[in-house]
Amino acid sequence: MGFAAYRKVITRSVLATLLVGVSVSARPAYAALGSIRLEPNESIPRTQFAIKPSISSEEPVLLDADQIDYDRENEVVVATGAVEIIQGDTVMLADQLIYDRRTNIITAHGRITMLEASGNVYFSDDIELRDDMKSGVINQFKSRLLDDSMLIAARAERVDENVTELEKAVYSPCKVGCYTPVLGSEPLWQVRADHVRIDQKEQRVVYDDAFFELYGVPVIYTPYLSHATPGADNKSGLLIPEYQHSSNLGYVFKQPVYLNISPDKDVTLTPIYVSQESPVMAAEYRQAFDSGTIKFDGSITNPASIDANGNKRSGHDIRGHYNARGDFIVNPDTNAGFDIRRTSDDTYLRRYNFNQETLLTSRAYVENFDMGGVNDRSYGSIQGVAFQGLTTADQGRRIPVAMPLVDVSYQSNPGWNDSRLLLDGNALALQRQAGTDSKRISATAAWKLPYITADGQVIETTAKLRNDVYYVDGVTLPGGRNFDGTTGRTIPEASVLWRYPLISHVGDKSFLVEPVVLAAVSPGGGNPEKIPNEDSRVPEFTDTNLFSTNRFAGYDRVENGARVSYGVRGQAQLYSQDYIDWLVGQNYRSDSDNNFPFSNDPDSHASDYVGKLGYSSDPFTLAYRFRLDKQNFNTNRNEVIGGLNYSPIAFSVSYLSLDNDPVLATKRVVSGTAALALTENWSLTTSGARDLDTNETTSLYTGATFKNECINVSAVLGRDYTQDRDVESSTNFLIKLSLKNLN
Repeated sequence: MGFAAYRKVITRSVLATLLVGVSVSARPAYAALGSIRLEPNESIPRTQFAIKPSISSEEPVLLDADQIDYDRENEVVVATGAVEIIQGDTVMLADQLIYDRRTNIITAHGRITMLEASGNVYFSDDIELRDDMKSGVINQFKSRLLDDSMLIAARAERVDENVTELEKAVYSPCKVGCYTPVLGSEPLWQVRADHVRIDQKEQRVVYDDAFFELYGVPVIYTPYLSHATPGADNKSGLLIPEYQHSSNLGYVFKQPVYLNISPDKDVTLTPIYVSQESPVMAAEYRQAFDSGTIKFDGSITNPASIDANGNKRSGHDIRGHYNARGDFIVNPDTNAGFDIRRTSDDTYLRRYNFNQETLLTSRAYVENFDMGGVNDRSYGSIQGVAFQGLTTADQGRRIPVAMPLVDVSYQSNPGWNDSRLLLDGNALALQRQAGTDSKRISATAAWKLPYITADGQVIETTAKLRNDVYYVDGVTLPGGRNFDGTTGRTIPEASVLWRYPLISHVGDKSFLVEPVVLAAVSPGGGNPEKIPNEDSRVPEFTDTNLFSTNRFAGYDRVENGARVSYGVRGQAQLYSQDYIDWLVGQNYRSDSDNNFPFSNDPDSHASDYVGKLGYSSDPFTLAYRFRLDKQNFNTNRNEVIGGLNYSPIAFSVSYLSLDNDPVLATKRVVSGTAALALTENWSLTTSGARDLDTNETTSLYTGATFKNECINVSAVLGRDYTQDRDVESSTNFLIKLSLKNLN
């Protein structure tokens, strides 16, 4: 039976379909390849036919075309006109398709498009597929991959459903620009190779005899190149390299190597070439668990030995560092973890540009956010804390270890007249190899009673009782005497906080003015000389702690006597995105012997005036904090922080000046950063810091970045003026290059 007979079969099927009440268009649709019997299928759209396959296949092959002809004698199906063929998740479009049932070969011609389940799209004018579309040959192959990358080849052979091999291929994730006489119409970069193998199962693309080209000009040859397919899982391979040059180290080249061990763990090895020192090996290990994560990283090297002043001497020393971090969910209310940070010596991290820190803190902890299931207002933690100081002033044997450090806090549900009971506890054991050791237990009970008057005044009364017990060893008393033994203190305290928020609305604008007064009283003599000061050594009087009954940050020092803080704060919302907020106030105390420094005059009863003024109007922000001398209104402290983020410009600046500060002395420093987007792809950045007292710049850096859909290049040039033993003032240059999908 020839083509005419096949058309008659289609006509009968149409009639049969009409008999069951399904309307059918004149265009035959969705024929299953290999069958000459068409049966209506109501589960597909009414304008289509489904033909049951008679060949063996895991998935039925469905065909749609303007015209389908079947040669029964030769078992050949010919589809012409907007051909669409579907098998599983694979879809192919063509102008003409020929299916030979005997050989199970599909040949397609003219404007061919194939879409795979992976999201990759292939284009060609001539294609031959075998084995139920799992293998075949494609001439003049073009593809648009899942991430919009392009892959073009003179010939492609689909070996099986996972592997495709290309001949004379070009790959690029870059867009092809407009034609120019100099650059032509080539992409910014591309990889050209004689042979390319795409393995979807292994999620790898492998090139043999490959050239890396810039605007079509070969610049690098490699006999072998491999990278992951777009959207692939984590794969082992090279990461972004980094090139540096500094006065301290000379030429520095880093080439990270990523090793994917399993879905839950990986390793990154980074060999570092240093021209003026021995090479460095850095590494990072990460692992994820059902209940948390761990991460270990560090480095090691064996450079020339240095003395205490940073001068080189004969021999070599092992230098390096390590960090270990972990965080785990023990149960819905409990976390446990650790963060260990150590280095071989004071200057290693700064000399080798790992970071610029001068103090490393290590700790292990367990914390609970609902102690004993009491309520969600309770908290408890226990931790061990150790420090490593990295400055010349730090003496390792005198640096303490806090183990254990315990904190507990409880706040009751509202009770009588919305009052609350608050309980706080702290325990600390502090040891040194040399110097004072101390152990402390502190317990505080407080009762808060809030009250709101009919006209909106808010009054909060607090009664507090605190008990501290210390056991100390090696405390030096006035006169050079030492004290070892037990001491303590009991501190009752009563306070009243009054505030009166006044709100006014003018149109869509709102204004808030709130006078605030805090009065507190406690007995004097709360800081006996037998109690060492370990955690309250750098007190600061600012707007942030103006209305605190105890402005010391730790437990070892307390404010005492009768004292009152008073001031006014407010806010104005001018427009939906425009805000102004302010605060100004002062503190007065009856006991001039109180050791909290809130003025340059240590014997003064009245403090300096402190306050802030902030303005926010998207995209601009400005905050100003101050401390004004109570007598002549000279600025003893000025702090300005501002920023603007309005494309194409973004910048931030900070300025701090201290005039005879009782703790931090005199200081004036300014720092800032700025960024400018020159074009969609090009941007410039600069940053710097300057000490205005010494009139010296401490750091100054500038950089440029080019970034588009397929490349990211950044270069930074600058100078760091700080010096510390073998860390000298240095000029540094850094460049990073990242190519999409290649690193």
